[in-house]
Amino acid sequence: MINASNSVIEHTARYDDTCDGKLNCTATIKIPKTMQAPVYFYYRLENFYQNHRSYVKSRNDNQLRGEKVTSYQELQDCEPFKSLDDKRDPEFFYLPCGLIARSMFNDTFVLRTEDDIVPLRKNGIAWTSDKEKKFKNPPASAVGIRIIPDFEDEDFIVWMRTAGLPDFKKLYRIIDQDLQGNYTIDIQNNYDVSSFSGKKYIVISTTSWIGGKNPFLGYAYIIVGIICFVQGIVFLVKHKVSPRKLGDTKYLEWNK
Repeated sequence: MINASNSVIEHTARYDDTCDGKLNCTATIKIPKTMQAPVYFYYRLENFYQNHRSYVKSRNDNQLRGEKVTSYQELQDCEPFKSLDDKRDPEFFYLPCGLIARSMFNDTFVLRTEDDIVPLRKNGIAWTSDKEKKFKNPPASAVGIRIIPDFEDEDFIVWMRTAGLPDFKKLYRIIDQDLQGNYTIDIQNNYDVSSFSGKKYIVISTTSWIGGKNPFLGYAYIIVGIICFVQGIVFLVKHKVSPRKLGDTKYLEWNK
């Protein structure tokens, strides 16, 4: 696992500090070693608590599946973004309701070399199960205030799968060509993170059979294995020095 993690090539560039107050800005990434396709383009946020209980439950899955929701009571989990001015008429319901959709990440990126733009593939960034079963556009007869134009948009689907930690990265695009050299990222800096002291990064990475770069699990297995080995030696010595007689009834609880 450690070898697989070390085989992953990953490059990161922070941009919220250099893009502060600018709508359009750039970041640069130098890739000295060839990254073989497919290469994955992520955005990373720090200090954004998508795992907060109130945030995680702030959605209505019936809406997201494309069902027509007409009952105000069904939107209770979406507090405080249920409807405009808290009106109970379906005409004023948010589509979709809830904090997750309301706070969707909306920075955009263009990756380019000095000579050309690198194609970024959007198709395939979301889980197939999410696309096929969990996210469908509402029927034409549905009324409400549209927050997200397309519920089947893969950027939206990726955002709606909330992260388990306050620092996380989400897949933005897939690059179907090898990368090496100097690259510039043109950024449309729409997403403000100053209100929660957040940070924004661009991450370009390959993967291995265990996923992205994360040596923690490998080291955890090694440490636990060493502890178990040492304990095994200790118990072996104890057994040889003062063994317990097998079948001795004095160890039974009722016999004490």
